[in-house]
Amino acid sequence: MRYIKAVLVGLGLAQLATLITTVYLHRTLSHKSIRLHPATTMFMRVGTWMLTSISPREWVAVHRKHHNFSDEEGDPHSPHIEGYWKIMLANVYYYRREASQDDTLEKYAADLPHDRLDRALFKRGTLGFSLTGVILALVMGFKPGMVALTTLASVYLTLNAAINGAGHTFGYKSFANDATNLKLLALITFGEGLHNNHHARPASPKLSAFDDEYDPAWPVIRLMEKLRLAKVLTKAEEGWEDHRRRLPERAVLNPLKGISIADANAADANAARKSA
Repeated sequence: MRYIKAVLVGLGLAQLATLITTVYLHRTLSHKSIRLHPATTMFMRVGTWMLTSISPREWVAVHRKHHNFSDEEGDPHSPHIEGYWKIMLANVYYYRREASQDDTLEKYAADLPHDRLDRALFKRGTLGFSLTGVILALVMGFKPGMVALTTLASVYLTLNAAINGAGHTFGYKSFANDATNLKLLALITFGEGLHNNHHARPASPKLSAFDDEYDPAWPVIRLMEKLRLAKVLTKAEEGWEDHRRRLPERAVLNPLKGISIADANAADANAARKSA
């Protein structure tokens, strides 16, 4: 029973880490669609440090470069270039490889210089994640604590890999770009699985574009706004039809053909992509 509880704690922490990633690293820092209250920002910074060991500046730089070269040469983590299973199994390697390039940080995250807290603490991601392990071990016991920590790391890394790998390989498309939408993945990644929508309109604070799609992070963001812990800066509901041309019919990807569009929609997709 102790180990079942440990797994559940790890799953809960992985979901919290995923929520922090989409709200803070992605929608706030990378695309500036949200502004957070200073207290919320500090909570998110500590959460990022303790639950993910990620440097926000590095994450933002790698993500922005991904948008700049989506599924083209230069994309830090494209399954179309590197291979689907390489991204699914080694996504963190490709992230680290790109983040280690100084020119990537200078070019894509120049607006996010390290402050004193970063230099003293938050740049040391391994320290933050290790502190989480120590706390879990003290509260739950050493072995259950390590089970919880391993579950947190494994689930969080897998979900991120799925967004970059499956989110450019399987699913459906509503807009003319190389990313895809996976509704089930969206449910367990706080909307990040609606990746085709996001690539169509990166600055949208809400990742669901149509009535049959659900972005679980959006009600959280709206609640934060009501509590004055956040402010939405860009339009959420308007602009989907105008920003990029919607495909005449939602294209369903054929898993046997990787990220190619099903034959019935191929001509429409190509025409839309050329005119976008």
